[in-house]
Amino acid sequence: MALRLAEMTLAQANTYYAQNPQLRYDRPLPASAYDINPTAAQQLWKDPSLTNNRSLLTKLIEVGGKWQEVPTHIHSDKELRLIAYQNVWKTKQRDLLRFIQPGEWYIGSSHHNPGNRKIVKEVFHDEEKGMEMLKFSITHIRNYIGVADGMVATDSPRSYSNQHSAGHVNPKDYPSLLWRVKFLGDITPAEQRAYINNIRTWAMLLQKVTKFPPDYNGNDNLMTNTYAKVIEFGGYVMDAVLGSASALAELHSQAEQVYCSEAGMHLSLNLGLNAPLNKASVTALFGADKWPKVQAMLNEGSDFWLNGKHQDYYGNGTDGYMQNAEQNRLVDMEPAPDWLKPLKDRLPGRPLAGGGLVFRPWDTADMIEHFVKTAIPRQGHETWDVSNAQAELLLWLKPGIFHSMGFSRTNPPPPPLVMLFDTLVAKVRRNYASYEELRAAIVPELQSAHQIVAPKAQGDGAFVPPHMVTTIQGDADELIALEAVGQLFHEDVLRAK
Repeated sequence: MALRLAEMTLAQANTYYAQNPQLRYDRPLPASAYDINPTAAQQLWKDPSLTNNRSLLTKLIEVGGKWQEVPTHIHSDKELRLIAYQNVWKTKQRDLLRFIQPGEWYIGSSHHNPGNRKIVKEVFHDEEKGMEMLKFSITHIRNYIGVADGMVATDSPRSYSNQHSAGHVNPKDYPSLLWRVKFLGDITPAEQRAYINNIRTWAMLLQKVTKFPPDYNGNDNLMTNTYAKVIEFGGYVMDAVLGSASALAELHSQAEQVYCSEAGMHLSLNLGLNAPLNKASVTALFGADKWPKVQAMLNEGSDFWLNGKHQDYYGNGTDGYMQNAEQNRLVDMEPAPDWLKPLKDRLPGRPLAGGGLVFRPWDTADMIEHFVKTAIPRQGHETWDVSNAQAELLLWLKPGIFHSMGFSRTNPPPPPLVMLFDTLVAKVRRNYASYEELRAAIVPELQSAHQIVAPKAQGDGAFVPPHMVTTIQGDADELIALEAVGQLFHEDVLRAK
């Protein structure tokens, strides 16, 4: 990339973006050039309910004998911006490149919604399918990054694209939601882009040495559930890349293994926004001896990925570069400008979780509450049919919920938890004068549930599942929001407007 913010003062950088507003990260997004092709979509996913743009991103649930459509993947219809992809386009994704510029970093949340729209009891009889439905069929996080010659997708595990034939975007039947960071407060255009650059750079460092867990679907807990633990993890990453065998071994221990949304969202954002890779921050957080080595490493370009250049989890490749780094080595890394401060220091006074996390991780109670209130919206719909449907949905979820908490036939849940769950179901089934009255009625049960399933000191019970991207909206305990850029669908299921 020609522009290096580390070589500019903050005033110079802000002047540059004032003169080139089309290069701002928060620039207005173009309109979609596509609509659904219903015939092609129905044929691909064998789903006759796919009749309009909205149906690609909503689910169906039966309430009072009638099927209702609920927005599970979008907040409003203005987010229905369909973006076409074709893996044969490789890095030259002609439609996607209308939205992504070189150096920019985005989150992609891949999903199996088309073909799996109906929320029905039978789905929850299958443990794996039930867990997937609990996540609204959003099952993987990728990072989409602008590069000099187009765009690439990177994953945790780094081998994902090659192992699953995922290509430069996604397999044909596996669409994705695309999200960008929306900054809060008075963060200037230059600072915004510097933070995005820093996220991108940290994402590449994470790609080098982290290990994906063998059991990731509910049983790999988030050990980096505080700001201090995130920084400690970042130190291991830095030391491992720079050659420390003990740091690499620590990252590969079971407790420190990271799944896709942990690496591609939680760690990338928390390190990228709160640990600027400049002299002051690296010295303060990781030691005065680190900065010269880190600075040199971040300026190596694609040489960073050469066989034997730096320690790497995946080992040497046959083309002179490390294994599974074909797309990663197209991504530029760079030091952060001296003027870039941790975002939590730029937005002080917010009640952040874990001593300074960008957003609060979930526990099992959060996942349950989000699923139920999203699957059957109750606010403004306080009827017997709705309350009964919500209660029944909770009962469908019960086996999967207890499984996700580590309970089984040989390790049954404690009686107080079972009784608490049954009390919650009974209260949800009642009608109330208002939605606010319902919320007040179930506060004791929700608080007790949070206490029972609250993350422990070592992170047990903390999660950042892939579908959490739909919920980060800039609340008081968050440093950012995630804004929907658009929804990626294969060109074959779309038609030009």
